[in-house]
Amino acid sequence: MMHLREKVTWMVQHCRINLQNETFKPQFKYKLLDNPDSNKLLEIYDQYSKHKQFESPFPFYKEQFSHIDFDIIGYYDEDELVAWTMLYVINKDIVDCQQFAWNYKNPKLRIGFKSIETESYIYKNRGFKYIILGEASEYKSTSKGYELI
Repeated sequence: MMHLREKVTWMVQHCRINLQNETFKPQFKYKLLDNPDSNKLLEIYDQYSKHKQFESPFPFYKEQFSHIDFDIIGYYDEDELVAWTMLYVINKDIVDCQQFAWNYKNPKLRIGFKSIETESYIYKNRGFKYIILGEASEYKSTSKGYELI
C-alpha cells in the first residue's frame, strides 16, 4: 500500500514533427476553415468519440471553433467535410495540435495518418519549425520529421 508521502511519477512521452529538414506533400483535400459550421464539427467529433469508444470524451463547445488563436483544418471526401484538426498557434515557430476528429464513414481514407503529412505541408509553407502532436504513439512515429520531446 502506498503511503501519502510517497511520490508517484507519471511519465507521458510527447512528440512533435520537425518541419525543417523534410519535404511534405498534402495527402488529402483540405481547407483552412475561417468560419466553420460548429454544428458539423461537433457532429464529427461525436462520431469520432463513439468510434474510438471514449468513456468520457473531452467536451467541445461551439464557441471554441471561432477562437482567434486556433486554426481549424477541414478534410473532405468528395465535397463532404469528414474530418477536422484544431491547432493552436503558440508562436511564429510552433503550432500545437489540440484535437483531431474524423467520422470514420470511409476507413479506407486513412485520414488520421494523412492529416499529419498534410498539416506538416501547410505549416512548413507558413514558416513554422515544429508541430507538437501531443502524446507519442506508434502510428505517429511513422511520420517524416518525427521526434520525441
